[in-house]
Amino acid sequence: MDDWAYCHQTLPKVSRTFALNIKVLQGELHRSILIAYLFCRTVDTIEDAAELDPKIKIKLLLEFSRLIEDPDYRQGHLDSWVSDCAVVDGSANDLDLLKNIKRVFNIFDSLKENHQNQIIPSVSKMTKGMAHFQNRFQFEKITPLEDEKDLEEYCYFVAGVVGEMLCNLFLQKLISLPESAKAIMKENAVSFGLGLQMTNISKDVMADRDRGWSYIPKSLIAANGLTLDEFHSGKSMEKNLQILENLLYKTNGHLQDALKFTLAIPRTEVSLRLFCIWPLWMAMNTVAVLHNNPALLSSSAPVKISRSQVKRILFVTPLITWSNSLLKFSFNNILRGGKFKSYPEFDLKNLHQRLDKIQMEQTSYNIQNT
Repeated sequence: MDDWAYCHQTLPKVSRTFALNIKVLQGELHRSILIAYLFCRTVDTIEDAAELDPKIKIKLLLEFSRLIEDPDYRQGHLDSWVSDCAVVDGSANDLDLLKNIKRVFNIFDSLKENHQNQIIPSVSKMTKGMAHFQNRFQFEKITPLEDEKDLEEYCYFVAGVVGEMLCNLFLQKLISLPESAKAIMKENAVSFGLGLQMTNISKDVMADRDRGWSYIPKSLIAANGLTLDEFHSGKSMEKNLQILENLLYKTNGHLQDALKFTLAIPRTEVSLRLFCIWPLWMAMNTVAVLHNNPALLSSSAPVKISRSQVKRILFVTPLITWSNSLLKFSFNNILRGGKFKSYPEFDLKNLHQRLDKIQMEQTSYNIQNT
């Protein structure tokens, strides 16, 4: 099996959802986004390793950022990094990808330079951001995020950077796109990633608790009169549900912004639109299932939309991809009677100011540890 065949066959094994929408892309963009996703899945596997000491995670993550940034360094150190990853735990398919990451890099090195230049900084930021949060992790103890700003910063590093990367890759293709449409895409690219990530956080609350991590900000829990232990023990189902409703409220706001990003893509670019529409529609359907649903808090089993809903999305949306008004109607109709209040405006400028401060802290941390 050649390297591209390996990468192509591995994608659906590590993500059935993204394998669907990446499949609609064509040519160089298809190859670039597939490879970029496999890089993201690789560092996700390290971050998600339940039995791995955070200090080891930090070392592996920071080393990966150097491997992707510096091809000369990669040539002499990739094999040793793969060897160091032998301690990582996870699913068989994820671990197989770790062992074969050299194959992914081989295809990456064959991509157009302008595509590589969009992938490198985004994946590097992701790994460094994950390391930043792992540095606060207390092994074998539930570690909460502090507040909603903390949540935004975490979601930026694991998903917002992906939104930015996708936007930048799309714009390499959409060279004649009007400046006004480019501005809309750039303004809402981070929200595209944050909306999908916050949907995952909402549906995986109990599963994340079981692996010792809480993405529900401590400030949200305290504002509803609970301690972290009381929230996770389910002392008050009513208060727990309100806490999760507050998270879904913010999630809905980001998903609405993601729709703006999608509709800014020219109607003639059907494959690019469907690439965005499918995960976005699935996320909003998931939010609809979670909205005011106490069952979410009674089991660690993941909340999923039905196969029939997925099939309906895949069947209906290609028929309306050409129409912004029909897409808006379809998207806003998903919640039906479960409407949220007006969603909060996302302050992207403030987020970037906070991220600049984190980057300065990371630089200081790296200098002290070299």
